[in-house]
Amino acid sequence: MATDTHSAPLQGPFKPASAPTTAQALTAARASQEAIRPQQKSAPMALDLVELELALDISDISERGFCDAVRDAALKIDGEFLFDLPASGLVDDAQRIAVVCLSRDNGGRFGLVLLSAHGDRVRTVEADEATQGLVRFAKAFVAVLEKF
Repeated sequence: MATDTHSAPLQGPFKPASAPTTAQALTAARASQEAIRPQQKSAPMALDLVELELALDISDISERGFCDAVRDAALKIDGEFLFDLPASGLVDDAQRIAVVCLSRDNGGRFGLVLLSAHGDRVRTVEADEATQGLVRFAKAFVAVLEKF
């Protein structure tokens, strides 16, 4: 390979003249993070919901059904399966919703398990404005169970 004797070798990484300086890049990164923050809807998922999601197995759902698979997953994490019902417009891209009591302490803690519209995925979520009525019903349901 022939070398050019008239040009000096390049030292360090190549940086085009149009590349932003480090300060400009940091400022742009901060601005993009601040623009994203208002679009984020919720805090990180609570540990008990993560445990429930890890206990769920999509193959169990396809083999045994949504209700039984959620019931078994709830038992694995010492929770209680309460009920499931059709999503019916409460949650987008979901065909069923199951309510699980994660803890009865301090008035109870409840999580929702959603089966995707195609039945190929499950996810756990906290109740939101659309599903808060389910949690109120679940609390009443647990109160009745505790009386017996």
